[in-house]
Amino acid sequence: MDRGLAHELAAGVLRNRSRLDAALVPLVTAPWMRVGDDTKDLLRLGAWQVIGLDRVPEYAAVNDTVEVAKQTAGTKVSGLVNAVLRRLVREGVPPLPSDADLATRFSHPSWLVARWVAQYGPADTARLLEHNNRAPAVHVRPTRWTHQQLVTAFAEADIPFDETDYGLAVRGRRVTDLPGFAEGGFIVQDPAQGSVVAFAAIPEGTLIWDACAAPGGKAAALAAGRRVVAGERARARLPRLVGTVRRAAPAVAVLAADATRPPFGLGQFDAVLLDVPCSATGTLAKHPDARWRLEERDIGRLAERQAGLLRGAAETVREGGLLVYITCSLEPEENGMQVNDFLGQDPRFCRTVDDLVVFPPDAGTDGAYAARMERVA
Repeated sequence: MDRGLAHELAAGVLRNRSRLDAALVPLVTAPWMRVGDDTKDLLRLGAWQVIGLDRVPEYAAVNDTVEVAKQTAGTKVSGLVNAVLRRLVREGVPPLPSDADLATRFSHPSWLVARWVAQYGPADTARLLEHNNRAPAVHVRPTRWTHQQLVTAFAEADIPFDETDYGLAVRGRRVTDLPGFAEGGFIVQDPAQGSVVAFAAIPEGTLIWDACAAPGGKAAALAAGRRVVAGERARARLPRLVGTVRRAAPAVAVLAADATRPPFGLGQFDAVLLDVPCSATGTLAKHPDARWRLEERDIGRLAERQAGLLRGAAETVREGGLLVYITCSLEPEENGMQVNDFLGQDPRFCRTVDDLVVFPPDAGTDGAYAARMERVA
């Protein structure tokens, strides 16, 4: 199986899991809850090829899935997979009931949909869910190349693209195969994150600590005309950070650092960028697997960690300096509520402008949140 088809299969199953389960459950004689997770995934993979992929003939979808089941789970499971998928081909996919809830219609966890309905209302939640189920483009932002150099190189390589406010958007291409990647000509950065960098409005000539920097896109984007120190607590993420800045912004200094216990002096930086670990609910179009891994209790746990990062990073901002707090979450506990709590506890800081909120279906991008604060005392 080629890489592109494998990715299309996995993403299709993740974006349509509830729809697939609704089609499969009536075809399985045993209770669905008693079917093993691996067997469910095999059935979903086969069903998505039958339902969602025109380029895979139905007989090939069934035969290939049965063969995988035989090799990985044995004849009993392969027999079940064969019977269910052949019945699906014969009988077709029953339509979802007209009163199916949003979680079922758009294949998202019920608890998350309920949160969003309470926050945005049913209509905007439906728009958000629909957005999440569309495969996004890959956005590249010029760094060591100019915008025009990228345009010329992509055109000469016959790579279709759209121009955006921050660079180019492409589809169906591996980033490492694009012109300019090896030369550090661009970074991969969603326009929502580009808007965060613009919103931060950090003056040139300043000394910046990008405190949760991996994978390194914001550090590389800010490096032009500024001195940037890129820190990352998670050692597993450091190699990707190092790779990004070496390729696209070699002047950026990189170190392992925990923002809750900064290895710097008090008031050492003109600006601190704090893109905290978060639930990433604004990026579910790009990462469809995340919707099924996230649990509601994770949001409170992450909010506690974010509060500690804010307190620690704040100590390194000089008087008159900037603290920019960023997430790719849509959840209030991680965004406005988090900043309000911080400002209520630390009167040295105040907002300089209204917070930035990027709602994915309005912008056609990932979601993002940012607050720009100045240390006034």
